[in-house]
Amino acid sequence: SGGGLVVLLLQALAEAQRAFDERKGGNERDNDDGSNCVQMPAGGVMMGPFVDYTEPKGSMKEYIKHDLIVNESVYDEGIPYLEQVLGCHENRVRASPVYGNFDGLPPLCICVSEHEVVYDQAMLMAKRAKEQGVHVTVGVWKYMCHVFQLLCPFVPEGKESFDFMCEWIRER
Repeated sequence: SGGGLVVLLLQALAEAQRAFDERKGGNERDNDDGSNCVQMPAGGVMMGPFVDYTEPKGSMKEYIKHDLIVNESVYDEGIPYLEQVLGCHENRVRASPVYGNFDGLPPLCICVSEHEVVYDQAMLMAKRAKEQGVHVTVGVWKYMCHVFQLLCPFVPEGKESFDFMCEWIRER
């Protein structure tokens, strides 16, 4: 998913910076000598991020019947694919951005419908990121499908969510 890739990329950048700082003998991020390993983006924006690659639970199982985008056929193809590619539970946990390290990540903006399949994992990610010191802004809408923001020309809630994300970006 795009949202999952955003988080994985930010986590990889933060890890690279931590490793660089360790080699330099401490946190050198604020030095004027240009000793940063990476330039972290000002933030990350996600629309209904799919970030938990473990066994489906909660909204991933409950809402599959009425989510227009991630429906039963997507579920029936996607879940076995994850099992095939990632293998055992431990590998799936390690691959899941929601269970990764959020230390050093920039602010995050998560837009999600409380009725889409990834709602529970998006909220878990927001909680875990906040617990690790990341500033997280969450926008929640009702009765929308996965990535409803793409329907913004036709659905008022999509436009509201799109505008919410744009305003969040402008503030950065």
